[in-house]
Amino acid sequence: MLEVMVPLSISGVWYPVFSNNLEKSGSIGLTMVLEPYSRVEIKRGDAEIILNGKKIDFPNLDFLKNNLGNLHLEIKSDVPLGFGYGLSGSISLAYALGASEIFGIIEREAIKIAHESEVISKNGLGDVISQYIGGGLVYRKTPGIYGEVETIKIDWRPVCSKPLEKLPTISLLKNSESALFYIQDFLKERTIDKFFEVARKFTEELGFYSPYKKSFRKKGIIVRLDECEEGWTIHKPAMKGAYVI
Repeated sequence: MLEVMVPLSISGVWYPVFSNNLEKSGSIGLTMVLEPYSRVEIKRGDAEIILNGKKIDFPNLDFLKNNLGNLHLEIKSDVPLGFGYGLSGSISLAYALGASEIFGIIEREAIKIAHESEVISKNGLGDVISQYIGGGLVYRKTPGIYGEVETIKIDWRPVCSKPLEKLPTISLLKNSESALFYIQDFLKERTIDKFFEVARKFTEELGFYSPYKKSFRKKGIIVRLDECEEGWTIHKPAMKGAYVI
C-alpha cells in the first residue's frame, strides 16, 4: 500500500478547448491550487473508489482501470465531490500516481491517462495538470496535459469556501471569449484581489452569483477572500503539487 497527497483545484477563469486528440483537449485558464490536501491510500485489488468511508460510483474508473490496471483507492477529503473543488481530478491523479508506483508505468504516461479520463467524463479540463504542478496560482497558457503552464507568485491572504449544491461540471463547459479577456486583464495586475475580481465577473457571465463582497461562485461553491466565517473551509495555497508519501 502507498499513500498519495493531492491538493484541491478551484478555477476562477477558464476557456475550454476540445480536440480530437484527448491529450490536447483541456482549458486555458487561471486556477487556485489549495490545501487541504486529500489523502489517498492505494493498493492492488478490485478497482474501487472509497470516499470518506463510502464506495462511490466514479465515472472515470472504467477508463482508468482499463488503461492503468486495477487499484483500490480510499480517499479522505475535507471537501465533497461534485461541487467544484476538483476532487474528481484529485482521484484520477492519485490513481495515476499509484499506477506509476505499483505497476511501473511511466509517470508522464499515467498522468496523461488521468487527464484523458477527466476529458472523457467532462469533469475537469485543467484540474489534473494544475494539481500535479501545484504552486498556488496556476496559469494554463495552452490546453492539454502537456500544455504550457506558469505558476504565478502573489501575496496570499485568507481564502475560504463553502459548498452550496452539487452540480455537473458540464454546466460550466461553455466557450466564452470573455475568458481570454479576463485572463489578460489579470496578467496586467497579478494580485489576489484582481484574481477574485476577474473570477467574479467571469462566473457571473455563466450565471453563477455570490452575495458576498470579494467572492465568486464556482459551480456549487462560494469562494471568498479575507472574511472567513465559522463553518467555512479555510484554504492555504498548495505550493507543492501531488506527491507520493
